[in-house]
Amino acid sequence: MNVLLTAAAVAAVPAGPAASVAADKPCAASERWEGDRKCYTATARNVALVDLHIQKKRGRDHARAEGWVEEGGAVWMEVRKDGGAAKRVHLKRVPKGGTFNPHGASRQKATGWQYDGPGHLVRGCAANAGDRLKACTGWH
Repeated sequence: MNVLLTAAAVAAVPAGPAASVAADKPCAASERWEGDRKCYTATARNVALVDLHIQKKRGRDHARAEGWVEEGGAVWMEVRKDGGAAKRVHLKRVPKGGTFNPHGASRQKATGWQYDGPGHLVRGCAANAGDRLKACTGWH
């Protein structure tokens, strides 16, 4: 499902001069999805973690980010088209579950698939609520 971001949703994710931890560390074999052509991972403060999965869909590269963040955190992708500015897409928030949330899996979110063919670069990002440090994979 594609999600259009409202101005309020974009403003709620760390922006501006936020520090970014970018890495091109390959995913562990256990984290790769069936069909992954490439898989990269990045982490920030050992809490926010994001994996970028790249697969062939309809003969073209497509990417999808999967992240694990604290309650109130978010997972998203950033896209650059033809060398332009980065644009956030597919924002997925982890809702706050009160003082006790027994479902650790509820802190896992995955974005939709994003075209990653010629002229496009994508990366997956994740950040915890209120954290100025975001984890992002390298551009692919």
